[in-house]
Amino acid sequence: MNRRIAGILIAAAIAAGVCGCSEKGPQTVKLVVSDRGFVPAQITVRKGVPVTLLVTREVEATCATELVIEGVGIHKELPLHQEVSVTFTPDKKGDLRYTCPMDMIAGSIRVE
Repeated sequence: MNRRIAGILIAAAIAAGVCGCSEKGPQTVKLVVSDRGFVPAQITVRKGVPVTLLVTREVEATCATELVIEGVGIHKELPLHQEVSVTFTPDKKGDLRYTCPMDMIAGSIRVE
């Protein structure tokens, strides 16, 4: 029973703090390129507030050697095992896709 409650609390904490940001503070999101693709595959951010993505590619055998966000003009190389910082300010609500250069591995950013 205690493990179940702990699991629920951990899941709630993760869901509440996925972007690691306060209501008014900067938005920082950690992304990892793993053998499962971009993790997390979906994030939510606030319109008009700068967002910093901290992206680390952990696998060599992937086409996700670059982060591409066409909606905001981002094309950023992702060297293996190096955290790369990408900052932009979303200016409209809706969804943005982040992909590999071949558009085979993708995730989405919900801007609210």
